[in-house]
Amino acid sequence: MNSEPEAQDDIANRLFSALQEDEFVLYSQSIVSFDPQTDPRAFNEIFVRFQEEDANLLPPGSFFPVLEEAGMLPYLDRWVVNRLARYVRAGLKVNPDWDVPRYNVNLSDETLADEEFGAYVLQYAEDSYLSRGVLGFDVSCESAMANRESLRNLMEELRPHGCSLTVAGFDGSEASLAELKALEPDYVKISATTVDPAKVSEINRMCHELGAQTIAEHVEDSQVLDHFRRCKIDFGQGFELAKVEPL
Repeated sequence: MNSEPEAQDDIANRLFSALQEDEFVLYSQSIVSFDPQTDPRAFNEIFVRFQEEDANLLPPGSFFPVLEEAGMLPYLDRWVVNRLARYVRAGLKVNPDWDVPRYNVNLSDETLADEEFGAYVLQYAEDSYLSRGVLGFDVSCESAMANRESLRNLMEELRPHGCSLTVAGFDGSEASLAELKALEPDYVKISATTVDPAKVSEINRMCHELGAQTIAEHVEDSQVLDHFRRCKIDFGQGFELAKVEPL
């Protein structure tokens, strides 16, 4: 019988093989503009599922810890960028006039520390893919603070090629505001746990002054949706607005 470490190694090896064999699957959830007349372009966040041999789909919580323990999250992040590029290229081949949506990809701390990740992304810059402002990166405020210099260097490298940055979990504190000023994100996510309208409106104002648009996340019911609409947030994301669906 395998020991627990050996079993974990077996799982990690299986997941690494799955990356090579394209056994992961991309899903997306729409980020909905609260003013579609001024910002009609589609906007989505990318999620990853693992498809087992019996076609059962596993959510990230079941395999992310194994990948993290094995130091494999950067491989997954690269796979997501690669797979998304192939998806967009195929769509543009069928319809060269396709107004390609914006896609946000979540980045791990390990990827933010990877000095070669920017060069990897730029492999796709000549596909008329990045130049359309298609690719963006979603990073938690905590990760942004822990990896400030590497994230800033990454965006200095990729912004000229159309990539955007979203910082999630902004709470309006002085520490997180200082991070936003240093990183100059394009979008800032405000959690649905921030329920005080005055606080939300103040965060919204601060973000707009920094040139960032705001996204209300975890919009799961009509009450939360109405709350953020009244506060003049730019976008909303959550099951009240859109399901997570296969890309």
